[in-house]
Amino acid sequence: MILNKYNEVMARVTVSEEMKSRILGSLPSADFKQTKVVRFPNAKRYIALAACFAVVLISVLAVTMINRQPQPGGDLTAGAPVEYQSARELSKASGIEIEDLRDLPFEATQTVYLDYQINLAEINYSNETQSLWYRASRGGGDNSGDYNEYEKIETREAGGVTFTLKGNGDLIYCALYEKNGCSYSIGSTGGLTWRQIEEMIP
Repeated sequence: MILNKYNEVMARVTVSEEMKSRILGSLPSADFKQTKVVRFPNAKRYIALAACFAVVLISVLAVTMINRQPQPGGDLTAGAPVEYQSARELSKASGIEIEDLRDLPFEATQTVYLDYQINLAEINYSNETQSLWYRASRGGGDNSGDYNEYEKIETREAGGVTFTLKGNGDLIYCALYEKNGCSYSIGSTGGLTWRQIEEMIP
């Protein structure tokens, strides 16, 4: 019924020649294309966040790989070291018996006394070309932190103490021994002879 009414009304509608001409004339300029635009308002921000996350992840992996490499003096990342001015101060603060080494094989321009607060005390001697470290801890075991593989590992005795010596060729790079309930280790970047180690032991 509604459709009949619509047809009846439309039948009465008349379009003049002028109106037809205006309508037909406007058709060529009409734009019948419909463009659907899909917007991602936060796309740039998400891309920037993803890039930042990637940089952080790569940095963490790089630091992890670096920390896995053997460092001079061994792994020192386990504790926050406290520095002291002398072996006596270090020994008193750490509760670990440690003295300065004697007759170093080179002239040290810097000596550092460190308590790692994890049952580990260290004295580090160095100059512009080489470094030597002396470690002590209560109880037994290897406290050197030196995980390198050496050509030679042998034992020797001096003053009633047994030493484990690790090195390449005629040079020793890591020496271990125990005395008075403590473990000690001596490490060197330049290598040492057995005679030099004997002369250094306090």
